Amino acid sequence: MPDPTAAAARSRWSLPIAAGLYLAGSLALHHAALGRFATATIGRVSADPDAFTWWLNWLPYTLGHGLNPLLTNFQHYPLGVNAMWNTAVPLLGLLLAPVTLTAGPVAAFNTGMVLGPVVAGVATVAALRPYVRPAVPRIVAGALYAFSPFQLAHLSAGHLNLVWAVLPPALLYLAHRIFVEPMRRPVLLGALTGLALALQTVLYTQTVATGVLLLLVTALVLAVRFPSRIRERLPSLLVAGGAALGTYAVLAGYPLYLVLAGPVRPRVAIRSPEYGSTDLANVLSPTYLSGVRPVAAPPMLGNLGEQGGYLGVAMLAVLLVAVVTVRAARIPAAVGVIAFVVSLGPTLHVATRSTGVPLPWGLATGLPLLGEVEPGRIQVFTTLALALVVALFLARFPAFPQPARAAALALVAVALVSWLPADAQRVHPAGSPAFVAELPAHLRAGDVAEIVPRPTSWWYGGADALRWQVASGMAFRMTGGYFIGSDEQNALLIESPRNRYQDGANWAGLGLPPLDDGHVAAAASDLRRSGVTVVLVVPEPGRDPAPVLEWTRRVTGAEPEALDGAWIFRVSIRAEGRPPP
Repeated sequence: MPDPTAAAARSRWSLPIAAGLYLAGSLALHHAALGRFATATIGRVSADPDAFTWWLNWLPYTLGHGLNPLLTNFQHYPLGVNAMWNTAVPLLGLLLAPVTLTAGPVAAFNTGMVLGPVVAGVATVAALRPYVRPAVPRIVAGALYAFSPFQLAHLSAGHLNLVWAVLPPALLYLAHRIFVEPMRRPVLLGALTGLALALQTVLYTQTVATGVLLLLVTALVLAVRFPSRIRERLPSLLVAGGAALGTYAVLAGYPLYLVLAGPVRPRVAIRSPEYGSTDLANVLSPTYLSGVRPVAAPPMLGNLGEQGGYLGVAMLAVLLVAVVTVRAARIPAAVGVIAFVVSLGPTLHVATRSTGVPLPWGLATGLPLLGEVEPGRIQVFTTLALALVVALFLARFPAFPQPARAAALALVAVALVSWLPADAQRVHPAGSPAFVAELPAHLRAGDVAEIVPRPTSWWYGGADALRWQVASGMAFRMTGGYFIGSDEQNALLIESPRNRYQDGANWAGLGLPPLDDGHVAAAASDLRRSGVTVVLVVPEPGRDPAPVLEWTRRVTGAEPEALDGAWIFRVSIRAEGRPPP
């Protein structure tokens, strides 16, 4: 007979063992960043990591200066930016603040990227305890979840908010307590659910919406499977649901208000739901982020960061065999299949081509919160369901006869190997030019800067100015930015609109004939309207800066101060409107 004392000891050690294994795996995966943890960001692009770095710095900055962490006018001045519509991750900003304040926000971002899969995997090991007792199957399942193709894709894109995929395993644990076990404390369980959703709200709101959706899907699947238990559990479920809503309203009411009705929020859909949908071809076609690629990947919907839906033939075979041989695997498999179908978006696409086949997600596209979800990101729940199925299958091995056990073990081994990551995670330089260190000496309190080139949403270098602003100690506000928002003329913005000064700077940078005094006056008017007090001109590669400097001198009425690699103009035109607060 199994020794219960030894089993309990192994269970106690499962979390630290899993944490050590996953940390080693994450460090190995991101080895390219280890030698320059404070000067390069994890990810194949720079814009999203730069944005996350900015927001990780913003949270401790606001705490030290008495500012609102969820609203800022340090970008897109004077209108500002609504943090809840952006990658603000205030929860991680708080957790990583010690790193930000000591080693800098770039190191904090990289720390978050390394630890995200570790924490998600350990949370999975803990969440599976009510479902699977043995430690080894849970540790294997945690590794599957932590380093799944979904996670690899978002790691490659620098999506810090998504690699901290902790809510799905937390909801999996709570689902067992709420739907399966006798519910002795419905108020407490409801409050814990509301707390989990509130914490996720200040990490990434889309996962809140999809998490609630998958909780409802799980409840419906269980109701279909066990209809006789509905009447017995319904009163407790209503109490737990009320407690969850009440707790969430108290803890996340203000962030939710900012999402639904806050200032400068986008007034139209951010992008087409098809863009972020799972391409059916991705199910059998891994990207270059996978170490084993039996077939060449065809063109697929979205960018590489959204192509995390790979399952593969071997993993699908494990799923099929587990469903046939392990009864307990059928409900999580059903939930995972539903999540997968939902992740396909409103219309089925194969290798970027629309088949015209309508899918269930089409019903959600007009709903608040859900309508903004990239459906492919629901794959995180498919991955978690698959990890649970694999854990249940592995836990069943001792009951299999020897020949079947060997065959099942071989199948699982092949499936695990098929998900091994390639050594393909990249880093992007994230240092600051020499002039940034000089900026504070040339600036005054409350300065608003117009920067040439203006920050944009371009993935490679477009958001560099955000990093300069952070490195300067937030010494200035800026009219540009990389964000999701709006203004009076534009229902959706992902960067500040160009003004007439920027148009003239671009014209001059192209070496075109100088613009007349009417254009100068119009550009000066735009700067006055925005409250600009300084203009920072940074030379662009391959362009002569002299025409841009002359244009800026004409518009500002000032002579430039030379920095190490840039020029700064103190605007002499009188600004219209209120000075910066």
